[in-house]
Amino acid sequence: MFVIQVIPLIRGTKIDTLSYFSSVEYGIGSFLSIPIRGKEHKAVVTEVTPVAHNKTSLKNASFTLRKLPEQTPNTAVPKNISDTATKLTEVYPASIGAILYQLLPTDVRTGQYLYPLVSSLVHNEDTIPQLLTAAMKDRYVAYRSHIRGVLARRGSVVFVVPTSADVEYAQKHLSQGIEDRVVVFSPAQVKSQRQKAYASYEDTSLAKLIITTPSHAYLDRVDLLSIIIENSASDFYRSPNRPYLDHRVVLETYAKVTGRSILLGDILPKTEDEYKRRAEQFSTYNEETKRISFASPLTIIEQHDKSTPEAPFSLFSKELKARAQNVLDAKGRVYMYGARRGIAPVVTCIDCGYIFRCPDSETPYSLVKTVSKTGNEERWFVSSTSGKKIRAADTCPDCGSWRLRPRGIGIQQVYDEAVLHFKDHRVFLLDHVTGSTRKKAKKIIDDFYTTRGAILVGTQMAIPYLTLQGVDLSAIISLDATRSNPTWRADENVFRLLLQLRELSSQQVLVQTRTTPDSVLQNAIHGSLEVFYNEEIELRETLSYPPFCCFVLLSWVGEKTTVLEVEGQIKKMTEPFVGSYYSNPSSTDAKILRHALFKVDSKAKNRVEFVRTLKNLPPFIRIEIDPNRIV
Repeated sequence: MFVIQVIPLIRGTKIDTLSYFSSVEYGIGSFLSIPIRGKEHKAVVTEVTPVAHNKTSLKNASFTLRKLPEQTPNTAVPKNISDTATKLTEVYPASIGAILYQLLPTDVRTGQYLYPLVSSLVHNEDTIPQLLTAAMKDRYVAYRSHIRGVLARRGSVVFVVPTSADVEYAQKHLSQGIEDRVVVFSPAQVKSQRQKAYASYEDTSLAKLIITTPSHAYLDRVDLLSIIIENSASDFYRSPNRPYLDHRVVLETYAKVTGRSILLGDILPKTEDEYKRRAEQFSTYNEETKRISFASPLTIIEQHDKSTPEAPFSLFSKELKARAQNVLDAKGRVYMYGARRGIAPVVTCIDCGYIFRCPDSETPYSLVKTVSKTGNEERWFVSSTSGKKIRAADTCPDCGSWRLRPRGIGIQQVYDEAVLHFKDHRVFLLDHVTGSTRKKAKKIIDDFYTTRGAILVGTQMAIPYLTLQGVDLSAIISLDATRSNPTWRADENVFRLLLQLRELSSQQVLVQTRTTPDSVLQNAIHGSLEVFYNEEIELRETLSYPPFCCFVLLSWVGEKTTVLEVEGQIKKMTEPFVGSYYSNPSSTDAKILRHALFKVDSKAKNRVEFVRTLKNLPPFIRIEIDPNRIV
């Protein structure tokens, strides 16, 4: 007899794992039907152990295990995928089952699609990651050459992109001449389109190019020889759900486990990847890129004006308004970048200093303006972290004051000012509110491009939609607000943003700032990648930041007594590793968000042991490996 652990594939379930008795030793990854409350549900086997190994725990258990009906699994998670999940348990403090659940497509988890029975083959390709640093057009030239080389060897290629907008661009620029070999998976697809894609994927008579987001990147094929990760520095490769997988790490592990080549491309790859390339842990694809030239110049506009009763504060400088007006008069298109959603990213009380925060995530609310169906203006508090949305308050809950003030520059403020200054031209707004679905975002972009002499105000999410056609002029309305993002990657993110804007703008990029331009801006003006990397790597080595360590961030919430008690447990369990303990700035006296940050040497021999220790921590403690934010 055996004890079988499974993860039930039920939409919205909070059940982690279930255990059953079984007379059959099913393989890890097998899909079974299990009884739950009188109903049959699909589940994936995550662990199988003989009853003899569990006698003590079974005797002491306060419940009894049900016997699993004997059955013959008609499909299973490919061995290559289960082996990858097993290897990832050395990187992430999670069970094989939890990792497998993240890797499985939604249709597989719900039982709507059954994996074809795949014979997992380990290939002999060079598994050392290759790094391609180039502008997007040059990257796609290299991709086409690489893909056709693999197809000529009767091998398939998985081309992974971060978003559905990137899928559209990749399909347009990679499909020419090989349309019958292209398989596309996208979150924007309807069920019938996915079914057609699955059928094409299962056809092994021809080697295929599979274009997908991470959601379908782990459908294994015998002839799969190469993996390409486009926009490899994108934050969208990070899973927002526990165990917070980074799909770049997963795909690198997948390639190594299965003996496949892997290529990472971006206009500015992560600094960690560049460091590994210099240390010969990664190889260089084509030639080393030290500098990138652009057709559009980058101009810095230093704003030193101060508001007065006669001349109130204006977001737009005279130079920006003049240059944007020239482009609009010539029927061109302008993109205005705003770093934060809403009217303002923070709302405070002037009298007592209270900051309005989301009770679920403890992060400050953004103030967002909408228009109801009756045409009335409505104001809301929205959390970009939890998604919570409530009516904006009129008074402070602490002191009752009416003197509430929005702080910082929000994208709706940029939109309102654009409408005010450019009255003869249409202004479009694209953020997570107006473009809450792919369909809505696409409608805004289509309207923008069918309107001559138009302005698009958008956040980072707008950039993938603009790469297909580009714009004439782009502008960062406030570089200071853009750089205020609380991430230790701030300089890298800003530098990449500037390069991306230069690439998609045919005439010019304008950057408004109220601080003295530093080396990051100077490097962006000259396209000096090598100089930026030199400075960034030197700074990170001084601070002992990645790639010179691995960040492990623990977070938990509670009252003061509770968080200190948990802190004591963590210190005891994680010895001999020493962490830095601190409260998040968003904490209140009633609810403290506490952090423990560990800097683990990437070469530490006991790193795997530390990861295993983290698995024993209580489930209410959030554990993130190399997060972008540590505060």
